[in-house]
Amino acid sequence: MELRDDLIILLLGGHETTSMSITWALYWIHRLPQVYDKLMAELDTLGDNPDSSAITKLPYLNAVCHETLRIYPPTILGAYRIAQEPIEIMGYHFEPGTYILPCIYLTHRQEDLYPEPSHFRPERFLGRQFSVYEFVAFGGGSRRCIGYALSLFEMKLILATILTNLKLALPDNRVIKPVRSAFTVAPSPMYMIPT
Repeated sequence: MELRDDLIILLLGGHETTSMSITWALYWIHRLPQVYDKLMAELDTLGDNPDSSAITKLPYLNAVCHETLRIYPPTILGAYRIAQEPIEIMGYHFEPGTYILPCIYLTHRQEDLYPEPSHFRPERFLGRQFSVYEFVAFGGGSRRCIGYALSLFEMKLILATILTNLKLALPDNRVIKPVRSAFTVAPSPMYMIPT
């Protein structure tokens, strides 16, 4: 039964979150010409019909995916835990029975971890390996999302396929804002046009 539940979570739970992340990535890639140019130069190194494993190993594509998940994580809150005994976390004391709910969005906005956190900068993931408690788009520690690897794999393959086969553009220069969509943070309506 537990295996079935895990598979359902992978298939259904990961669908909306991954699709929203891909949408955000396409927005940032096309909004920032320097990101687009650098990513296309990296994808061009693969030649025609690249192997999927080669795509997933591209460092800048990986950085773009991680920065997308950092700036607008698909879910803004992690799973809550209930303190079973008195606990202190970073100077705060919690009594047994206290619900503790981590905020992924705020963790990813900490200036000491991510300087200029409101700016999309994939390079921050090239020069540093963040711990599972600093980059928490998929949760942290032993309770990390079971779909972590699958989601990143899908993001990279889909983005590489779209970018190498289609020339797209944002039709205007308006800023896309995040909106709540069921359990995720989605972009407000966004359109792209072929060029």
